[in-house]
Amino acid sequence: MARQSKKLSVKKLKKTLKRKASSRSSKKKLPPPDLSSLSYPAHLTENRIIEELRQTIEKLTIFDSLGKTLTSCLELSEILRLVINKFGTMVGSSHLGLVLIDPNSNEFYYQYPQSTSRTKRSFLIGRGIIGKSLERGKAKLVINPNREEQFDPEVDEAIVKNPSSMICLPILSKGSVLGVLVFLTAPEEEALSQEKLQLIETFSDYLAIAVENAMNYQKVQDLSITDDLTKLYNSRYLPVLLEREIARSKRYKEHLSLVFIDLDDFKQVNDKHGHMAGSALLTEFGGFLYRQIRTTDVGIRYGGDEFVLVLPRTSKLDAIRVVQRAIEDLRCHVFLKNKNLNIQITASFGIATFPKDADSIDSLIAAADRAMYEVKNGNKNGLFAYNMEKLIRA
Repeated sequence: MARQSKKLSVKKLKKTLKRKASSRSSKKKLPPPDLSSLSYPAHLTENRIIEELRQTIEKLTIFDSLGKTLTSCLELSEILRLVINKFGTMVGSSHLGLVLIDPNSNEFYYQYPQSTSRTKRSFLIGRGIIGKSLERGKAKLVINPNREEQFDPEVDEAIVKNPSSMICLPILSKGSVLGVLVFLTAPEEEALSQEKLQLIETFSDYLAIAVENAMNYQKVQDLSITDDLTKLYNSRYLPVLLEREIARSKRYKEHLSLVFIDLDDFKQVNDKHGHMAGSALLTEFGGFLYRQIRTTDVGIRYGGDEFVLVLPRTSKLDAIRVVQRAIEDLRCHVFLKNKNLNIQITASFGIATFPKDADSIDSLIAAADRAMYEVKNGNKNGLFAYNMEKLIRA
């Protein structure tokens, strides 16, 4: 009897379970919830706003600090260092350049990075994307610059090859364009954005003040160490420059070469054509020397018809090559053509190299001077390197 009752209970339970399962399957399935209609919980929205405010405050703090530091800087190299180290990181670009307009011509040149070529490159305003930005004085973001009609590889690829993006920020002062700060990304890097352009534009006033201050300071400094006639540096600058370059050569274990130059028979130019023609020839010779050297080299008028070239990171052999090329160019150069005088001159060159030939400023100058007189006391028109076995004739 008990066993039969147990069987009935099991049957009853099975029927109940089957009925519930049938009822559950007959109900319609509900559609999945629309997640897009859901809103952030209040505390998450507040956190997001707080984070955005925190980032904004952080950027403003950096701007304020950077702005104060920049506007107190009087060295262009220090300004560039700050921009590259701090602002470049914030923008997300490690490839930066600065082009400036030469006030004496309608051309621009790269102040940074400086060319390693011995011949300075300058470009007409309006050339390339960078030159157009100079011409128009407006900031511009360009994605895939090499697809633009204005793209010029010589101008626009001077910093990085095949850039994926570029921002040009004109540096404006009192309505005039001083130059352009260029931010670029390499092909494998994330392209710059409109947001980055807006960030960079916010920074432009600080930069303009800093660059103008540095340029004005440099002009004042140059007045005391610049030769009025040739616009090269004068002899007062030579010991200052050599002290710095010798210290750098010692630190990095690099060569430093010094070239003394004396124009041959220059007195005959004055006697035959007059002192005004002689002064004009010296001015033109200063320009000739300037075109022979790199942006890292320095030309100096030592006095009268004597000149000096300071060639950092240049071995004696490389200095000889530089001078040989200058002698070759000098042979072909006709001076004062604009005055219909058509004068050709030669020069005597002496070379000495630190630390091989000298270990101090005075001994380096003396060694280069003695080398030059080896040529001068011979037949002139050639070069001699200190401790070299024989004279090299032009």
